[in-house]
Amino acid sequence: MHAHPFNVDALLAKHGHPHLKGRYVWGWSEPFFQDLGFKEVESLDNSPYEAATRIHNMNQPLPPNAPKYDYVYDGGTIEHIFNTPQVCENIINSLEVGGIFCSVTSNNNLSGHGIYQFSPEFFLSAFNQKYGMEVLELYIGIVGTEREEWIDVNSFNEQNGGRQSAKFPNSTRDVYIITIARKISDERQSLITNSPNQYSYEHGDWKT
Repeated sequence: MHAHPFNVDALLAKHGHPHLKGRYVWGWSEPFFQDLGFKEVESLDNSPYEAATRIHNMNQPLPPNAPKYDYVYDGGTIEHIFNTPQVCENIINSLEVGGIFCSVTSNNNLSGHGIYQFSPEFFLSAFNQKYGMEVLELYIGIVGTEREEWIDVNSFNEQNGGRQSAKFPNSTRDVYIITIARKISDERQSLITNSPNQYSYEHGDWKT
């Protein structure tokens, strides 16, 4: 849990969980998810050094018998893995139909934190109907701010050259990109064998 306990408590109270205040002080996130009602919580890592329940290098495909989940949370993993198409393919394969994927990762001013920083176009391109997914919510937000201050970027921005290029002008603060997507079908194309083109080309320029 890389969030100050004071901020966690404030958010719990704001969203109807005041009984959980004071329980999370710089620890693992599994108890948090369990307290929110998840019956089974697993973690995945490339190394056992933080006691993950499953060990796998996400640069590689998941094994065919890998379990499926109704919720997959990425709180800062994808930016550290080189083979991002395979990571996204693994995420989609890990979800049950109707399952939710939530990601909080780097958008700007975090150069050097991981291998990549991501734009809205990446998530719109990778998690759409062609690949059995739909993006429900997509934001960029300055780290430490609340949702009301984030910019909603889940749209095709025709007024700005046909691309979703929203930004915080002249900001030197770290910016996250927050994605919530849902799996809608197992009948889908593969990101590996049929890779996407940039979202705003496929949904804009090439249709005119």
